[in-house]
Amino acid sequence: METKIFDYGMNGEGVCKINGKITLVPYSLKDELIEIDILLDKNNYSLAKVNKIITTNPHRTPPVCPYFYSCGGCQLQHMDCKSQLEFKTLLIKKTIKKILNVDCNVSPTIPCDFQYNYRNKGTFAVKDNKIGYFKHSTNEILDINLCPIQDEDINKLFSLIKSHLTKTSYLDKVKNIVIRAINNQYLVGIVLKEDKNIDSLYANLSEKFNNIGLYKIINNRKDSVVISGKVVFVDGIREITLTNYGITYSIDIIGFHQTNINIQNKLYSHILDLVNKDNIVLNAFSGAGLLSAILANKVKSVFGIEIETSSHNSAERLKRDNNLNNLTNIHGDFYKKYKDLHKKIDTIILDPAKRGCSKEAMKLIRGVKEIIYISCNPIAMCKDLREVLDLYDIVEITPFDMFPNTVNVETLVHLKRKNRD
Repeated sequence: METKIFDYGMNGEGVCKINGKITLVPYSLKDELIEIDILLDKNNYSLAKVNKIITTNPHRTPPVCPYFYSCGGCQLQHMDCKSQLEFKTLLIKKTIKKILNVDCNVSPTIPCDFQYNYRNKGTFAVKDNKIGYFKHSTNEILDINLCPIQDEDINKLFSLIKSHLTKTSYLDKVKNIVIRAINNQYLVGIVLKEDKNIDSLYANLSEKFNNIGLYKIINNRKDSVVISGKVVFVDGIREITLTNYGITYSIDIIGFHQTNINIQNKLYSHILDLVNKDNIVLNAFSGAGLLSAILANKVKSVFGIEIETSSHNSAERLKRDNNLNNLTNIHGDFYKKYKDLHKKIDTIILDPAKRGCSKEAMKLIRGVKEIIYISCNPIAMCKDLREVLDLYDIVEITPFDMFPNTVNVETLVHLKRKNRD
């Protein structure tokens, strides 16, 4: 049947109506006239597939990735960059309207300078002698040879590692491959169900790559968690060392680091523009402390709170290495530690995990003069903001395209306490 796409769904699907019912059509674009087949008919929506595009949106572009229509990693490669940015801006605006019932201005999404090869970390799954990513909405592995959104050196390393592992006797013991590549420095982690000797892999990798380190991670969990269990250093470099905003820091195979440095730097520059040099800033959920350290070079003083021990230790090392006397890293639960700090703080920066901060955390910070909230999950973000909007004005909402070609977007919300006078 023929239909016209008039909108986009949360996951980038085209939206049309069939017999008055909302129908989602993946890989279709707004204003396209298409021929579809219904795949799934639920009470409140339907799912369809494109059979034929009759009228093509001029912003449709051929996907670069040969696995695009099977892989679950990217959703938007059929849109050009301009359309992707517009979609993400509108996604944030619609989510805020739906959850908060607020019409507010959302700034245009800040673009990444690189549409492809922007990711500095790749995590690949191994199952049933296949190595790659999970197919869309399944637990089945799509065997791949490259990933266009990964750094070119990650793809080279992946090819080399895949070739090596398929010739070993222990491929069935491998769960995941983790690769980091930043500034010609490389870390590889092989996640194993049980301990195996992988020294020959390092010998193979080090012949072709300088400044490379190899780890093995013994993880016998049955769930999808990748980095867990015993971490064993095999050989080579232990860390990647970087300098950014005058701060020197190191990343190991398990620590968190933004996968897109180009957008990370744009985001951090924006945050630096927002904070006042005379303010005391709290970086909640501060991780390994990079943002805290960068802020310490501008503002009066910074507190960082982090519950995870290894991340706190990394933050303390970063502080020592950069002589940041106005930075205090606090190890512990945010909900307990904040009570001792709240009267000192001018600005709080919240950059929680994908699930958000929780009602308890948001209620705890009510009263601070200024909030800068950063999130990769618009729904969780809006649920958190709902707890404070009666006391705060939204000054700015700016999305950042941290994840081009996917529906994911990083969003910064700047709030200031209302004047009660």
